[in-house]
Amino acid sequence: MNNLFNKIESELTNLSFEEREEILEKLRKDVDEIDEKIVNLLTERTLRSVMIGKVKRSLNQPTYNPERENEISKRIAGFAKEPLTYEALKRIYERILDESRVAQKLESVKGNISVAKKTNTKIGFKNLLTKGQFLVIALLFTALLFLFYYIFFTPNYYQGQSPVQFEIKKGETLSEIINNLYQDGIIPNKLNMRIAAFVSGADKSLRTARYEIPNGLSYIDLVKLFVDGKADFQKSAYIRDGLSIKWLAYTIKKDAEIDSASFVNLAYDKEFVDSLGIDAKNLEGYLMPGTYEFYERSPAREVIGKMYERFKNFMVDSLQQRVKETGYSIHDILTLASIVKGETNDKDEMPSIAEVYYNRLKIGMPLQADPTVQFVQPNGWKRLNYHDLRINSPYNTYRYKGLPPGPINNPGKAAILSALYPDTNKYLYFVADGKGGHTFSKSYSEHLKKVIKYRKWLKAQKKQ
Repeated sequence: MNNLFNKIESELTNLSFEEREEILEKLRKDVDEIDEKIVNLLTERTLRSVMIGKVKRSLNQPTYNPERENEISKRIAGFAKEPLTYEALKRIYERILDESRVAQKLESVKGNISVAKKTNTKIGFKNLLTKGQFLVIALLFTALLFLFYYIFFTPNYYQGQSPVQFEIKKGETLSEIINNLYQDGIIPNKLNMRIAAFVSGADKSLRTARYEIPNGLSYIDLVKLFVDGKADFQKSAYIRDGLSIKWLAYTIKKDAEIDSASFVNLAYDKEFVDSLGIDAKNLEGYLMPGTYEFYERSPAREVIGKMYERFKNFMVDSLQQRVKETGYSIHDILTLASIVKGETNDKDEMPSIAEVYYNRLKIGMPLQADPTVQFVQPNGWKRLNYHDLRINSPYNTYRYKGLPPGPINNPGKAAILSALYPDTNKYLYFVADGKGGHTFSKSYSEHLKKVIKYRKWLKAQKKQ
């Protein structure tokens, strides 16, 4: 600061305009800082002056004491330093003392209200509470903290084997999820779970999935599991009409990570088939196609259960009655429906093809259905030749009359209905028409002409 004063005294006229502006800005900044300190100190002094007045009244002493003010005036004389003269300092302090008396008088009228407001802002925290009060508050805060930890972070235990499976279904609200957790015995208190979800900010972030909940999770851990823990999510799987059990297993493995080997083994487990009340060696034909929502890695028993349940729901009382009217068993109807599906994807002509096979059955004619021979090919579907038609299998409907032992795929609703409600016709033969459908014949000679015509069409297609 001395350097700055010397510079102003000796060099001011030689300084550039910019340098003088810079010095001016520095001095103004210093004044502003000093003013702030003065105001803070005056505030502290006035506050103590107010408290002095309050203490005086309690002692029945007068607020105004001229002797004391004279004493103050004399004492500050020793503080005066140039360029501030004693007279200037005295005038300043006279004004300060005047304002102190005004503050004392105001406090005497308003009581503790005015002082309390100033005290809260200027008196330290230590002066607000006694050590005993501070200790009580500290103990209370510690107890609340411990209680919060005990409620939300300590383990909850449920009865039964761990882990327990729990599902959060699509569209479920937080209240529904918590109610299900409580009803399943996973949590002992619904309110605590709700608070944990809100405190974690996860009340709207719980995922639709299936969870494996180990025993001993706290409320907070349970919320974390539902937000970002390991889970099996729902996957959509489309099972098209006419898939065999093995191809169906491949589809659900691809779409929903279902164990295909377990699925096939269970579908061919005779004991399991019997437990469903099905009079068959396996479940071929009894698993209804369609679109399903499966949880990832669902057990085969659950997946098969859903598909068979949909089949049972489809076979209403009127359809079961119709099965009896045909004179065939439900197993026979599904077998014929699977053959019809193997022949065509055209739902409109399914009833006509079904009637062709019924007509052959009535006269004891072999069904001669290519799809049944395809079913027993060791390496899967292929274009059949005459050697394939000699295979010795009850599914070879060229060698064995009547229906094969069972369905060759899982037919959809249209194929099943065509087997229950076939057309009324006298056709015994049909052949592809090259346009995605078939042409039908009543006699073998007529059929041969159409076969020749179809083969010519095939040759023409190969040349193109």
